[in-house]
Amino acid sequence: MQMILIGIVLVIAGIAAAQIWRATGFAREIDALNARIGQGDTAPGVDLAALPPIVRAFAERNGGTVGAAPVVVATQQAEMRLAPDQPFFALSATQRSGTRQSDFVWHAKGTMMGVVPVEVIDAYVGGAGLLEARLAGAITVAEARGAAADRGEAMRFLAELPFNPDAILNAPMLAWRQLDATHVAVSVPVGAGAASVVMSFDAAGDVDGIEAAARPRMVGDSVIETRWFGRYADYGPVGAYRLPRRGEVAWDLPEGEFVYWRGGMTSLAPLAGP
Repeated sequence: MQMILIGIVLVIAGIAAAQIWRATGFAREIDALNARIGQGDTAPGVDLAALPPIVRAFAERNGGTVGAAPVVVATQQAEMRLAPDQPFFALSATQRSGTRQSDFVWHAKGTMMGVVPVEVIDAYVGGAGLLEARLAGAITVAEARGAAADRGEAMRFLAELPFNPDAILNAPMLAWRQLDATHVAVSVPVGAGAASVVMSFDAAGDVDGIEAAARPRMVGDSVIETRWFGRYADYGPVGAYRLPRRGEVAWDLPEGEFVYWRGGMTSLAPLAGP
């Protein structure tokens, strides 16, 4: 009996050690991605004269500056859910975003069902997209990599430009096209193609929404191109910037609108050091 108990203890200890190792590796991966943002910045500046006037005015009014720091760091308080039939759970998130390159790393932590710790990383760095959700940083419950993830995460970077006005004035790979008085398309190269979203502006000249007719959505092992959109509201001071302090993002599913993220920015500042 004593040998059996010792064996059980050793098995449990081995499982615990493996989970700790996986969680530590996850943390190292996040740190490595963060370290790559803003590196190798040799790109030429933006031709401001080529920006649609409504876009340039928006960026300058909201705190964007030419020659801004290569990386900005934001914090968020938000809610998220993984499926339409699941409840929202609260998240605290930190995000690093490039202002000269279309890179970002979003790292969020929360608790599902009040007791299960969940950790999510959503990133686009060096042209590669990644989405991974883990329980306790160790057990993977959702993951997306590859060409579809690359395009999907690049679209997220574009959709979050209202939260990153410095990038509008400093990221030369962004291509802008005025569609009409209140709509502007913005795109960025991805692989051999491009990712694109459409921004809508309200009467005050603020971005109140974004939309993509088709963004890759993972359903099991399949990728389904799905209409995707976001809404932004309550512009006000956030640090030295003026940003939307409330927002939500949703998929347009056959059974109806699926809002899977909602929340707001609590801080935004240039990265002070490496």
